Amino acid sequence: MLSISSSMSLMIGQRGLRDAQSVIAQAAERLATGKRINRAADDPSGLIASERFSAEIVRFEKKIDGLEQQRAMLGAKEGALSVVTDLLHELNGLVVSAANTGGLSTEELEAMQTDADEIIGALDMISNTATFKGVRLFSGLFSNSLGRTSVEDEGDPDDTTDDTTLQAVLGSIRSGGALNLIDGDLEAAQKSVEGALGSISLQRGAIGSKIKNEIEPEINLLLEEIETHTDARSDLVDADIAAEMSNLIRGQLLQQASINALLAARQAPNAALQLLQSSVNLQN
Repeated sequence: MLSISSSMSLMIGQRGLRDAQSVIAQAAERLATGKRINRAADDPSGLIASERFSAEIVRFEKKIDGLEQQRAMLGAKEGALSVVTDLLHELNGLVVSAANTGGLSTEELEAMQTDADEIIGALDMISNTATFKGVRLFSGLFSNSLGRTSVEDEGDPDDTTDDTTLQAVLGSIRSGGALNLIDGDLEAAQKSVEGALGSISLQRGAIGSKIKNEIEPEINLLLEEIETHTDARSDLVDADIAAEMSNLIRGQLLQQASINALLAARQAPNAALQLLQSSVNLQN
């Protein structure tokens, strides 16, 4: 049916064109950003859920940062204790060598004592200077706390009632100490070094256990949580590229159809007028 007035057809065509352009604009934006939700109006509830997932992911990442810092600190501490272990093995070798007095001269014993003094000094230097990001890893001197052992103080050799038991530590191996390598109790000195080695081994084992059985499993668990939350957020926020390409093509087709409809609607009044004019001419 032809009509001179085609405002309804024009309105329908214009609405169809607006809808098509909206579909095209939305699809193009999602393809450009890779996001299904670019503003709150796109999906209010989805935006709220995705922000909650994002906050959880940040919290997990911060916890991982703290655990990795702790692991690094423990690794630095274990590394320092590894050096301490090497020094104690070297000191133990000196004690064992000094106990074989049959083939050693006084000068050799004095040289060994000098080496022992330097080793104990190195141990205390590690205790005083080993730090991680400015924080000391150890408190107190190794020589004052490690290798505690008992030493018999004979006192006056002629007075058998004067014997007492003294407590010696690793530092007692220094020159003039009760466990020195020249005239000290070398059996007790060896027990002191072995005790120190045992103590350091226990500390290193505890560090390794904490890293392996506590820190690393917790980091792995948090990484899994991050992966799960990231996937969930991606399902909400990320665009489906194939679907948006389909929407873009559909919008373009609808746009072209709406344009054709508008053109037809605008041409309809002219066609109606021409038909009317032809009818009038025939009547005349």
